[in-house]
Amino acid sequence: MKIIKELSKLTGRDFKDFDSKFLDNNRDTTDYRYAVQGENVIYIGMDLMKLNLTEKVLKEIEISLSKLKNLKGLSIVYNKNNEIPEFLKNFKNLESLNLQNNNLKSLPEWLKEFKNLSYLNLNFNNLEVLPEWLGTLDKLEILQLTKNWLEWNNLNLNILKKICERNGKITAPRLLSFQARYNLPNEQIEIIRALEKDNTENEKAGKHVNPISMKIEEGKVVEWKLFEYNIDSLPENFGIFTNLRTLNISRTNIQNLPESFGELKKLGYLNLSDNKLKVLPESFVNLISIKYLDLSNNQLTEIPTQLWALKELTDLNLDNNPLNPEDMTVSQKVPDLIREHLRKKATIKVFISHAVVDFETYHIGDLVKYLEKQKEISEVYFCEEDLAGNIDQWMLDTVQKCQLILFIGTNKSVFNSADCANELQLADKFSIPVIPIKGYDVSWQDLAEKNLSRELGIEFDKDNFDAFCEDIYKYIENFKREINLMEKEGRRLGIIDIYERFRLMLDEKLSEISRKVDILTEKITNLEKKIQ
Repeated sequence: MKIIKELSKLTGRDFKDFDSKFLDNNRDTTDYRYAVQGENVIYIGMDLMKLNLTEKVLKEIEISLSKLKNLKGLSIVYNKNNEIPEFLKNFKNLESLNLQNNNLKSLPEWLKEFKNLSYLNLNFNNLEVLPEWLGTLDKLEILQLTKNWLEWNNLNLNILKKICERNGKITAPRLLSFQARYNLPNEQIEIIRALEKDNTENEKAGKHVNPISMKIEEGKVVEWKLFEYNIDSLPENFGIFTNLRTLNISRTNIQNLPESFGELKKLGYLNLSDNKLKVLPESFVNLISIKYLDLSNNQLTEIPTQLWALKELTDLNLDNNPLNPEDMTVSQKVPDLIREHLRKKATIKVFISHAVVDFETYHIGDLVKYLEKQKEISEVYFCEEDLAGNIDQWMLDTVQKCQLILFIGTNKSVFNSADCANELQLADKFSIPVIPIKGYDVSWQDLAEKNLSRELGIEFDKDNFDAFCEDIYKYIENFKREINLMEKEGRRLGIIDIYERFRLMLDEKLSEISRKVDILTEKITNLEKKIQ
């Protein structure tokens, strides 16, 4: 108590007494306070910034403090010449040290000798780069660095990581603190930094920003909330967050999503409301785990056809979108009926099987260009004349990702093309329907020998090629609505159903012909009787 009185006299300030609980909850206080535990003063708080003390008085304060042999905690604001008083170097046994608000641009080298420090507050300073030795203070459990100008570099990160690895606590600029704690892959943290750019700038400007709203499990991002972020797009590689289960990107300026978005296959909850989305990427069909999807308050003029594949979807919100009248009506239905409506309109991939020698004669290039422009066709594949490499592997990879094959039936492709024969076998293997297009030098009987049905086919017309292209696309549209082309089993059952209907129609026609023959036979018999 004698020493406390000495300090009070030297500083001209009364020191307030707190019990030992003060130390645990208020170590950051610097307004002339002390806490006593047993017979030893263990905490002193002093704000020397405004006192304009002489060097002589500071020396006397040092002498008084040095008498406190068991001094464990010290909080001091000096803020003179962007430094702290050198006399502190004599208190190497300190366990708690608060140096906030000292305008420090660097830490004195002698501070590395404070091996007993478990708590160090450096808030509200001007630190940019931390000294490497800071990571060697093995007992340091709490390090506070809020409101500094720390650079994003490996040195700063590694120091903060060391503290986190021993279950220490840090408060630092949000992204540094976040990365030190979770150590995410660099590619992921770069995306987070890009999306957090505005918040980082606001933080540096002293504005209040919320902590990063993200949940990490076993070093993997599983939940993320980007609510009201000032962003108009997501990075192209956003799909690297493959472990996301919950994602909320609402009230932003986003107009589209990257194609990699389809890699987020574990998503069960997705909120994309209150944005400016007009379309969804084709890869959205891969998000088959989604149960809840909010697309309300966007700029969708039609229900995205990609939703046909989301079989787990039970909660869909499409409110307040400028949908066309048909889709507006459909949007009020249950998800199963919406999916069936979208399945019929969904885009498909088409493979054109042809003999190389027929490419020019049958205008394959022009047919491809026409079909690729059509709304319900996403891609058209065909074998180019100069196709190199492993052609068989290319065929296998390409054919199986298509939903429909157009077969240009000619003498060459039907009877003398190993590649065309292979493509037909792959079509059968993957239950991909084949629409035969009969050429000039073969008959329907020739095509029937390859199990290509006239009932499913159409004849090529070079004289009216534009009309032919329109007819083939209309044929494809009707075919899509009759058969579920999007799934192998649906294609298989659809083909069986079509053939069964043709068989029934043929049986009916044969029965009708038979009846007519019977009637004609009866008439002939009656006529013969009259003649006799």
